[in-house]
Amino acid sequence: MYRVVEECVKALAETLDTPETQEARRNGRWFTWLLGEAAKSIADRLGEPVVLEAWAVAYDIHVWGFHEAKYGIERVMVGLKYVEQLLNLTRRVLGRVM
Repeated sequence: MYRVVEECVKALAETLDTPETQEARRNGRWFTWLLGEAAKSIADRLGEPVVLEAWAVAYDIHVWGFHEAKYGIERVMVGLKYVEQLLNLTRRVLGRVM
């Protein structure tokens, strides 16, 4: 789920040409903190809080579910609805561009 959210945030940031995209290009990579900043920029620009919600949930699951192995499947599955919403939003936004 984290990877899906990460790729959605990158795709939306690049499509919207956010300042974070420009920073990632200068750095030659996306840092985690930059993805968090991009999620905030995208949510504000689109008026879609699900971007920030999905990022927060995915990062939480990534840290506590993957790295720390503290979450069971039930806790992880709670976040699935946010990931699905972000994926659908990303498809709509990218569909308008292409």
